[in-house]
Amino acid sequence: MITETSASFHTLVGTFLSTCKKYAWKTAIIDQNGALTYNDLRREAIKCAARLLSGKAGRNVGILLPNGREFVTAFYGILMTGKTPVPLNYLLSPAQLLYVIQDAGINTIFTNNLFAPLLGNQIKQILPGEDEQSPASFDERDIRQGDADEQAALLYTSGTNANPKGVMLTHGNFLSNLDGCIHAFHFTEKDVLLGVLPLFHTYALTTTLILPICIGATIVYLPRFSGPKVLEMIEKFKVTALFAIPSMYRALLRTAESTNHDLSTLKLCTSGGEPLPGDVLEAFNKIFPVPLTEGYGLTEATAIVSVNLPEKCKPGSIGPPLSNLEVKIVNDNGQKQPVNKEGEIWVKGPNVMRGYYKLPRETAETTTTDGWLKTGDYGKLDEEGFLWITGRKKELLIISGENVSPNEIEHVISSYKKVFEVAVVGVPDKVRGEAPKAFIALHENVTCSEEEIKDYCMQRLPHYKIPKYFEFRKELPHGPTGKVLKRALK
Repeated sequence: MITETSASFHTLVGTFLSTCKKYAWKTAIIDQNGALTYNDLRREAIKCAARLLSGKAGRNVGILLPNGREFVTAFYGILMTGKTPVPLNYLLSPAQLLYVIQDAGINTIFTNNLFAPLLGNQIKQILPGEDEQSPASFDERDIRQGDADEQAALLYTSGTNANPKGVMLTHGNFLSNLDGCIHAFHFTEKDVLLGVLPLFHTYALTTTLILPICIGATIVYLPRFSGPKVLEMIEKFKVTALFAIPSMYRALLRTAESTNHDLSTLKLCTSGGEPLPGDVLEAFNKIFPVPLTEGYGLTEATAIVSVNLPEKCKPGSIGPPLSNLEVKIVNDNGQKQPVNKEGEIWVKGPNVMRGYYKLPRETAETTTTDGWLKTGDYGKLDEEGFLWITGRKKELLIISGENVSPNEIEHVISSYKKVFEVAVVGVPDKVRGEAPKAFIALHENVTCSEEEIKDYCMQRLPHYKIPKYFEFRKELPHGPTGKVLKRALK
């Protein structure tokens, strides 16, 4: 049977085996199937590795599974064979899912009966996420721990503007990001993290799989998000940390206002993925026992770049950068901007991706020869080193020659008490070149007029930034990661 050799702390496999040995009888995972110790987790991962080695899997192996032990054991089992795990987004359209499978050259996928029909006849080898049969014996030398600069995952972007791009991340990328996160969050093996974000997303993969396993913490997984279920799990399992996106926190607020749960064990609640609306932040901080903080990151930088913490926080900002990476703000010529001057956010450090899979031109356009990652996001650094995001470079509107960030307009409109959600896009305008148009979803059982929103904006925005057009909708379209699909509104 496969067993671990000497542990290495330079790879994900090394840290996994080391943790499983150190905390063998501690609970690693709690999911809908019960609890699993670190020793059991190790054995199940080795089974997955053995099943792969007995077949004819290609270099990249897919994982099409919900949150739970099967995803975790497949992820580490694939790594143990020296192959690359490719977490697949089950929320993609069939065409986009097929594109990812073909682009990555996947011929083998770990999945379950629920998701297998999504694959059609495209895959030669489908492995069940859970298999009770004992695998054939293998020599312990069959485990591959790899090297720090070897690829550890191929993660595809959500593809809200084009086909998804595969981001190649190494063992070193993940471990450097974990090092920064551990120093920022002060997590220990005593922490209990709740995993509600889908693990195909880098934010979830890092914070609710690799990070807790690296330190020997316990992870409670939900296969899908449910506000009442989240609050129930926090109370039942004494959860200490929650990572989620703004729409999830908004849903939690609705539930928390009408229920009574003991949430006193919470030490950290962090929001990421998209800007956190001010009304959500304000309401959360009134109801929950721990302040809601906001962070920033992207797949190309291995998840987290900056984050606010309860003890070091500026509401509205996205926090100071992690201690082991660099951030600078540059103008359109690539020149560094002074404090509080807006420009594009660039990131440098061991967390920056190897590149885009099979896309050398796009890689060269996104990274510089001296290691800087061009994020495509606009922002500024203040005098205390806190990072503030002002919008997407590609989403900037040019109104009468002035650059206008839709994010600024959205922030103002979303703060109005009747507004549930808003998205601002640019539309052609004969006089000003472009004009902002606001798509608005209201809270339930309220009415609101265009003039009401305009009056509110006039007190808070320059005239040229006030939307010229408004469209009220019951709900806004969302992509697989929960972000508003602006391309569907244009």
